[in-house]
Amino acid sequence: MKSKSKLILIMAFVLLISLGGLYFAIQSWMPFMWFLLAPGAIGVLTWFVIERSIIIDFFTMKTTKQGLNMGALILIATTLLVFINFLAVRYNRTVDLSTTGQYTLSEQSRKIIDQALISDQSQINVKFFYKQGIEGVEASKKSFSSMIKVYQEYSSKIKFEYVEMNSYPKLTADFGANKGSGEAFVEYNNQKNRIEGQFSGQGLQSFSEQQFTNALIKTTRKSKKTVYFIQGHNERNLDDEKNETGVSSFKQMLEKNSLIVSALNLVEKNEIPSDASAILIIDPQQKFQKFEIETLTAYLVSGGSLVLALDQKNSSGLEFFLEQFGVQHEKQYVFNILNSPMGQVVNSQQPTVAVQYSQSSPITKIFSSNSSTVFSKPNSLQITATPTYMTVDVLVKSPEASVALENLDSTDYKGQPKSYNLALEFNGKFKESATQKFAAVIFADADFLSNQYIFQNSNRDLALNTVSSLIQENDLVSLSPKEPMATKMILPVPEFNQFYKFVVVGLFLPIPFIFLLISLVMWLRRRHA
Repeated sequence: MKSKSKLILIMAFVLLISLGGLYFAIQSWMPFMWFLLAPGAIGVLTWFVIERSIIIDFFTMKTTKQGLNMGALILIATTLLVFINFLAVRYNRTVDLSTTGQYTLSEQSRKIIDQALISDQSQINVKFFYKQGIEGVEASKKSFSSMIKVYQEYSSKIKFEYVEMNSYPKLTADFGANKGSGEAFVEYNNQKNRIEGQFSGQGLQSFSEQQFTNALIKTTRKSKKTVYFIQGHNERNLDDEKNETGVSSFKQMLEKNSLIVSALNLVEKNEIPSDASAILIIDPQQKFQKFEIETLTAYLVSGGSLVLALDQKNSSGLEFFLEQFGVQHEKQYVFNILNSPMGQVVNSQQPTVAVQYSQSSPITKIFSSNSSTVFSKPNSLQITATPTYMTVDVLVKSPEASVALENLDSTDYKGQPKSYNLALEFNGKFKESATQKFAAVIFADADFLSNQYIFQNSNRDLALNTVSSLIQENDLVSLSPKEPMATKMILPVPEFNQFYKFVVVGLFLPIPFIFLLISLVMWLRRRHA
């Protein structure tokens, strides 16, 4: 290379590098930069002209052609990897292979997000506040990050960011964050709500889809509806969390769905409040007075909504009220027939499991063939003569292999096994002269709502879906977000011993030693070759 052309190339590179540094520093194109770009480009072009013979000889050499072929292959492979990584980042998707669908949003969560983001201008902002150096904060961040990632994969309008509390004190104060170990908030249309985490025994905080969805419901609701639990007849306890037969957990679930839950005693104030979206009567033990039944009747005639859960053969003086629906509360207990080594038996100590659901009602149509609800000693509901001005739908039925016992201490049953009605849904007019349409759901058991049973199988979904449908909150009618569940392999002792011997000891354990032996033999052969 000639010294003259070398000097020109060096000067051209100095000008172009200076141009790049200036542009990077001020992030804007200025007119004087042309005085750097033009001489630099002319210098490179001049070098090509002066050294054209060397350049032509270089590209015609055999070694150069081979090198260019290899370079082209490397460039193509690099471009392909960059493109694949770009697609993976831009269109990030997770394949959920977990048993409970832990990494897939439930239908409930998807409905709430779709309703909130129905406007193009809508956006859900999520912020996680923390203090650097606090013990356990990294574990909390990791737990929340894995949870929010599932939401972001569903919608790009969910924006998430970490906020270090000491670095952004004003933003921390605006949200009211005060837990340095990790605290999350969801913001929508200037409404903020804290996402309640769950602390483990080691003081570490974890977050679940259920908690995020509950916070999102509260944030996106413009107004809250009110439901009333009728009291005064020794109904189930609403507040005692330690009482297994109480319904405090059910009450808390309704409140987490952004509902106002209140108690109502018709003896003290014989009227249904105007803000009542639904009335719930859960296992009354004492009889209703005539004026109370008249008040409930007037409420349904005017288009009200009712949940009635009876229990233990006790109709509490509501027989006449039930006759208006064309329903008879049968005085018998429904149980499943169980298979045992001694044949088919009936065990009155076991709960009754229902697996048949209406596919026409919005309450139960999302239940699959694998869904089941658990009842404790339920009675059955017999449809006698439903008036023509209302419709009835059997929501829940026991399996065909079910029987009815008159007494709990008996195992003898009459008639052939059959399916029994455990829940009925009514719609239409409560009286022919009524101008408004009512809605009601009657259950043959109240224990499935209790603290003892509400978390078993699909009980929670049935309970929440019932109330949500009656108050016309259709986006809440769906399966609840799934909780993480470990997959366990349980084998009896003899089978486990065989598995351990033939699979673990006989297959997996020898493999590393076999490869080690092969490697040693190959090394010895090469060493003495």
